[in-house]
Amino acid sequence: MKPEVDLWERYGPLFSIEEKLVFPPDRRELQFYCEIRKRHPGSCMEIGAGDGRLAGVLGNDSLTIGLEPSAAMFKLWTPEDREKIRCVRGLGQQLPLLESSLDFILFPYNGIHCILDRDDRITLLLEVARVLHPGGRFFAETCHRFDDREDEENAERYHYAKDGFSLRLTETVTHDREKGIISFDMKYSGSPVPAGTLSIVLELALISAGELLRDIREAGLNIVSIWGDYDFSPWDKRYSPRLLVLAERSDT
Repeated sequence: MKPEVDLWERYGPLFSIEEKLVFPPDRRELQFYCEIRKRHPGSCMEIGAGDGRLAGVLGNDSLTIGLEPSAAMFKLWTPEDREKIRCVRGLGQQLPLLESSLDFILFPYNGIHCILDRDDRITLLLEVARVLHPGGRFFAETCHRFDDREDEENAERYHYAKDGFSLRLTETVTHDREKGIISFDMKYSGSPVPAGTLSIVLELALISAGELLRDIREAGLNIVSIWGDYDFSPWDKRYSPRLLVLAERSDT
């Protein structure tokens, strides 16, 4: 098992609690993915489907697959979500599909940053190009601003307490620019942590906009659109909070 998959076996349930309880739902984010799916209603795969939070947005009458390497994350799917999307456990670097079998593949929520090795990311993009129909579309969400984030030590992110449930997170942030990684050393405490405290180190790849776009093109995909936020605004290197890329498999 790849180290990043083992990480999400431990971190996934806490991440899901954060997204469902600690932080309010990001309506703009959900509306964006709802609109993206409307624009691409054909057969679809979400890479890194997590706990199924996009199942209600992506599921429609066409074949829709949620690919997720973590069994712990799949356990969090509701029966309703499983009816909307076909759950498949696997890695984006080894897509379990035949060539030219899907209309649309998306990799949302900065998931590609979890693949630390660039060669693995390139392998994933080649797999995407292989599995898409000619003219099929690929969408990826990344954060080009991770490199700008300041290092921090033992910063309290939140202390959530409600109805006898409590969860506290303190976090140390460091960069290793030689390896091209940003690390989040997270210390959790509270009622969902069996041992009282749990330390998890989440490492994410620092991926520049130029590197991502170059890798997408070299995988045989043509860039169609680049947005800087969930309102479909044009991407601006200085001010955009995220990098949203839509690409297309060429016919040749």
